[in-house]
Amino acid sequence: MDINKQRKMKKTFCDNCGKEFSEPDESPCPKCGSMKKNIQISVHDSITARDELIIGSRSVNINRSVIHADTRNPTDTVKLHNLIEDFVKNNSNELEKFINLLVSKFDSRLVLPKKVFFRGVDILIKDKLASNNIGPPPNPVDGRYNNKNEKCLYLIDSIECLPHELNSTSLLLQEYHIPFNELIIADLSPSNSNLHNSLSLAFDMSERGLTSSGFDIQMELEKRNKSRYCFSQLLSSVFKRYGWEGLFIPGVHGKNMKHYHNLVIFTPKINGWTKWTCHDYIEKHFTEIHLQK
Repeated sequence: MDINKQRKMKKTFCDNCGKEFSEPDESPCPKCGSMKKNIQISVHDSITARDELIIGSRSVNINRSVIHADTRNPTDTVKLHNLIEDFVKNNSNELEKFINLLVSKFDSRLVLPKKVFFRGVDILIKDKLASNNIGPPPNPVDGRYNNKNEKCLYLIDSIECLPHELNSTSLLLQEYHIPFNELIIADLSPSNSNLHNSLSLAFDMSERGLTSSGFDIQMELEKRNKSRYCFSQLLSSVFKRYGWEGLFIPGVHGKNMKHYHNLVIFTPKINGWTKWTCHDYIEKHFTEIHLQK
């Protein structure tokens, strides 16, 4: 909001002889006795004051920053809330159209130096594994970024955060070396400063399961016998439509300022996953403290 203030100068003269009045209300003219006045007003200078308001937030668990309101640049916070609610309650396709527009302009491909990722599973399924390597689940269930029966590989960049993701302290751990130069991965991490705020808002609401106005997306979806991940699955489906082969996103189970990332790789790229594993899986046991942190 801009507030402009101008300082004005007012002078009064006799319209007959031109004498300046010492008092504006002085009458008649002390020099010639005329009752006619000439009042002149001029702008001496101006002052501009600007009042700006920006409301943002940073998720404690996810570490993603978003701007909810900005008096200079209107955000899509309210629009997204309305679109999501309409999508959940009425199966509206307007949300998909809006996400499609955002993704069509997205061009942040992940560029990472050599980095190790991990896949973990509960040790209780050890006897069900077909080999000494752990790949995508053979019978995929409904996931955050994949539909049921759609194969997808979920990896993590922090061993320490695995117990929180899997809610288990005894795990089988598979190490992955991902050739990022061969994959087209969308960088949706909090550190990507080029990420459009509206896309950040969409993922933030998806990751938290709530709109900024408090609409419980996952609960409302489940009440309608739909997957609680319908919204996040919509996001990933649009990225697939534009040729993205995976997502690099913040993990949702960060604790006490310890954050991590998930790497999600879609079909068909995951068909060659065995080339990314260098060793057999290992057993890893954590203490209960890891789950409490």
